[in-house]
Amino acid sequence: MQYNEEWFEVAWSDQRRIPRVSKFLRRDFGVAADIVEARWPLWTATEKGEFAAAFSQRPRLNENDTQVLDFLMENGGPPIWRTIALIVVRHPDRTRALNFLLARVAEGMKPAANFYQALGMLLAPECVPILHVALLKHRKEIEANPLIKAWSDRFLYLDYLSCSATLFLVTRQRVYRDNLRRMVRHRDQTVRRLARMVTATSGVAAG
Repeated sequence: MQYNEEWFEVAWSDQRRIPRVSKFLRRDFGVAADIVEARWPLWTATEKGEFAAAFSQRPRLNENDTQVLDFLMENGGPPIWRTIALIVVRHPDRTRALNFLLARVAEGMKPAANFYQALGMLLAPECVPILHVALLKHRKEIEANPLIKAWSDRFLYLDYLSCSATLFLVTRQRVYRDNLRRMVRHRDQTVRRLARMVTATSGVAAG
């Protein structure tokens, strides 16, 4: 497996070779925000994505990391924003993080599952109105596609499931959990698999 050696490295666990581990998992590794800003216009879309993917694994943000994150939030674009959605939750300015995620949902950016998962981690009641509107749109989409026939159909269901899970986590209203329970029993095997994955990652019991 090829990887960008500037941001990723090989690691070993129980004598097993792990070929693509983010260097940002190491506390002693980092890159100055002004260097990222200077190099960003020179990177290809692939190089930008590799950096964002590695940086998104940062477990804790220091002041410089926050500056890097701010830059990505302002200059990244949709593919980068989806990649960094979960690390945005760790931004020290919770309001900024929340507004960033809600803006992506309000824009109708798809797929949106990463943004929903991040909002579920914030447990912000302010997100309910926007998520409710988004859920209605997702429901219409899956009703128009009752079975998964193309690869892209997976994202329709994943967005619906993730939005439902986050709404349940925030509101604790059973109607949203019931959405997941119905999908766990869906006639399409792939939908059932996606539903089980979302319930597992979100912690919503939907058995």
